[in-house]
Order: sequence, then C-alpha cells, then structure tokens
Amino acid sequence: MWSQQLNLYLGIYHGQMRFFTPEGQVVPTPEEVAESEHQEKELAQTKLERLAAKLRELNIDPDTI
Repeated sequence: MWSQQLNLYLGIYHGQMRFFTPEGQVVPTPEEVAESEHQEKELAQTKLERLAAKLRELNIDPDTI
C-alpha cells in the first residue's frame, strides 16, 4: 500500500508490517540501525586493536604516534 504523505510503501516483511522505499528497499527500524552501528563500531575497534598489535611487533608504540 502506497502512502503519499510518507512517500513510502507499507507492506509485510518476514511476517511484520514494514515500510519500503519507492525502490522496494526495506526501511530499517531504529533498532536495526542501532545494531548495525554497534557492529560497525565493534569491527572498527577490532581492526584498531590488530593494527596496534602489529605496530608493537615492529617496536612502535601506537600511543605515541
């Protein structure tokens, strides 16, 4: 069902009522956005820790650069 006021479709996705963009993409819920941001933050932290460990292997203190 199209909503002109929202410029979005309303439909069912995995058994739940959801909004869809005009292109048919599911609009993420605030919870989904927060979870995605949390996962991205954890991934960045993991990469940072690996980089710091590599620098220490090269006798470079990552806290001083």
